[in-house]
Amino acid sequence: MTRHIARPAFFALALCAVAASVGAQAPAAPAAPAAAEPIPMPYKTVAEALAGLKARDGNGTIVTDGGDGWVIINEPMASAQWTFTPAGHAAYPAVVRRVIRRGANRAVSVDVATVCEAPAAACAELVKTFESLNERITQAAGTRNRQPPKAP
Repeated sequence: MTRHIARPAFFALALCAVAASVGAQAPAAPAAPAAAEPIPMPYKTVAEALAGLKARDGNGTIVTDGGDGWVIINEPMASAQWTFTPAGHAAYPAVVRRVIRRGANRAVSVDVATVCEAPAAACAELVKTFESLNERITQAAGTRNRQPPKAP
């Protein structure tokens, strides 16, 4: 199980780095409403999501097959990352879509949508794992926001 958690952790850190660099270059976005709706999942099944996103590879998306079964698809312009569980994972088949948002006060939040076709307990554990990764992203971004700007 460690192998499965480590892979998303690596990509979460990479996503955090991308979000930090995007946030540093772009002006702060308006704050999201306090009762914002969760991001919609544009696909109804995991297979539909994987096929649709892979078809767009190179056209707004970057598909990475990790070699260990995890498939990570990034949408840089949307600050979104899709993570597909590998065959053999307890939550297979499942996809987790995360979108990083930056509020007016430069606070970072991670919106999550999932499609999980596995048993409910395995899906809940997958969501818990990603919630932990999301917490690391927001903490790392918060630390960066408190540091004074670097001199040119």
